[in-house]
Amino acid sequence: MTLPAAGWYRDPEDGALQRWWTGTEWSAQRRFAEAAPPPPPAYGYGPTAGAASARPAYVPMAGHQSPTMYATPPTRKEKDREIRRNNSMAYTGLVLALVSCLLNPLAIPSILGIVFSAIGIAKSAELEGAGRRITGRGTAIAGLVVSIASTAYILWKFSTMF
Repeated sequence: MTLPAAGWYRDPEDGALQRWWTGTEWSAQRRFAEAAPPPPPAYGYGPTAGAASARPAYVPMAGHQSPTMYATPPTRKEKDREIRRNNSMAYTGLVLALVSCLLNPLAIPSILGIVFSAIGIAKSAELEGAGRRITGRGTAIAGLVVSIASTAYILWKFSTMF
């Protein structure tokens, strides 16, 4: 069986769009469908049939477009790397929160952890709106919770000293 040549074909997922067929798989490129294509030629019999009786080119179904459908999910290490790349504020907020558990002079790392984690939560909402799957929201929330707990502990310690 041969595959059709590369070109724009009707999108199997959305009939109102066209999608680029690379010759081996569907790409991510889509565009609005142009005017309705001419109807397929009628199949005939006898000497006048000629090229009109040729079978149309095969276009695979939407669920069978590429082997990436069976790709393995990202590992924990790859997710962490993507969080650091996409949302460094969330990652920094968590690191500051953890540092504040060990060393917290005047609650400065705790307060910085709260600020960076809050910015990280806002950034994760922005990334989610852009369609990213790994946004760092959980990292930012963890940093915020640990920072608030560390700040509360330091304030409680200062209040009991006097």
